[in-house]
Amino acid sequence: MSERPSFIRRLEQNGCYGGVVSVEHLDELGAEIRSLHSEGLLDNDFYRERAGSYFKPKLPRSIRNARSIIVVAVPTPLIRTTFLWKGFRVRTIVPPTYCDVRRITWRAKKELKEAFEPNDYRCVKAELPLKLLAVRSGLARYGRNNITYIPRYGSFHRLTAFYSDYECTTDNWSDKRALPLCKKCKACTDACPTNAIQKDRFLIRAERCLTLLNEKDAGHGFPDWVDTSAHNSIVGCMLCQRACPYNKNVVDWCESREEFSEEETAYLLRGRFSNDRASHIKSKLQRVGLSLNLFPRNLKALLDKEVQ
Repeated sequence: MSERPSFIRRLEQNGCYGGVVSVEHLDELGAEIRSLHSEGLLDNDFYRERAGSYFKPKLPRSIRNARSIIVVAVPTPLIRTTFLWKGFRVRTIVPPTYCDVRRITWRAKKELKEAFEPNDYRCVKAELPLKLLAVRSGLARYGRNNITYIPRYGSFHRLTAFYSDYECTTDNWSDKRALPLCKKCKACTDACPTNAIQKDRFLIRAERCLTLLNEKDAGHGFPDWVDTSAHNSIVGCMLCQRACPYNKNVVDWCESREEFSEEETAYLLRGRFSNDRASHIKSKLQRVGLSLNLFPRNLKALLDKEVQ
């Protein structure tokens, strides 16, 4: 790997991490994801939900002269949210990858602009397979749980990417690399409650991953093979990340936001959202990375587990 560009080093000084590759690798990003689907290694629902620019990326009209793709990782904590129910205070968590999407994108773009000074390179938001891009750029490594890890903060980060007219002087495109301990460590395999992470293959079985199941809207019930004890997050799943030794220094990094009263919790569980109350609760949920379409299914699963 060649010496990192100066703007990457300046990003780190401001608390962000970055990687950059030539825009010539754009087609390769899509082709690699498509090949996983053609080989039967990618869940059909996952593929359909992310069809289009994600698997066949193209430069947007607003920056046809792009020369590079920049990926930025912004360290992000867990978000703790409290729901009052039947006299209990039920604390729930939201994984780092769900909150503050717009704020993180804005921060990354701002940090890039400052890191590029005195040059005024353009940066346009890119919809791409971010984990693959982060690993290929050398920014991150894969864990056995197929989640990306960066120095110091492990999996506690959110990725965002941009097309830019900044031109790479050297090609930073690299082979996919896994974390060194993953060859012998079984922490995430043992922690996974749905057997999505398996010993005989590195790519997880996405169709069995609780994170994917938790991201479906309220019209989809949980499969019978998901044990009620598996539920641990209001969306997504943190069991494999909490067990991972690469997260030992950040596993307790948490920020508390929002509390929902018994009345608000009951309203969410009913699943019929209208009038001014819906607008108010929607705003509260957005501040913790949640949306109304995840209720009442996910919340009910957690409350049934915690409140007997």
